[in-house]
Amino acid sequence: MQIQIVSKNIDVSPALQERISDRLEEMMDKYIHREGDAQVSVARDGSGFRTVVSIHLPSGATFEGSGDAQEAYPASDEALDHVEKRLRRYKRRLKDHSQKAKAKEAQLFVLENPAGPEPDAEDDTQDAPDQPMVIAERTGKVRTLTPGMAALEVGLADSGVVVFHNSRHGGLNVVYKRPDGHIGWIDPQ
Repeated sequence: MQIQIVSKNIDVSPALQERISDRLEEMMDKYIHREGDAQVSVARDGSGFRTVVSIHLPSGATFEGSGDAQEAYPASDEALDHVEKRLRRYKRRLKDHSQKAKAKEAQLFVLENPAGPEPDAEDDTQDAPDQPMVIAERTGKVRTLTPGMAALEVGLADSGVVVFHNSRHGGLNVVYKRPDGHIGWIDPQ
């Protein structure tokens, strides 16, 4: 597992770095049994400390936890406890589903914001197409999940949106985090 520990406005002691690394390795061996990447940020926050831990799995799942305390060690322990709880729930959720998630290739695009600035009337380059310009394009995997698993991933990963094939009917679905904190599900028929 690759672990990157970043400090902001403080020097992280080798003992704290080793404690964080050992705990992350232990969690990955216990719950996931796969390699992954982890980023840990330890920073001064007012009179205390704030630690943010983010784990990225090869499957695309991301888990994040944060902790605040007066000392760096308890802040790190709190953040690691949050991540461990999310990993445990993720493993339990995967174990509960007998059908394994399957992935299909799909094109993913990043489009120019259509609400961008309006072209000037004096500008001669108004021959722009009505469609937004493609900024980035890549091939990615769209997995087959149940809506419950997709909702769990949105909640655990804090990614905001998950696009997936519904395991019941194979159609393309979207689960997203709404601004009010609830989770929305789009299932076009």
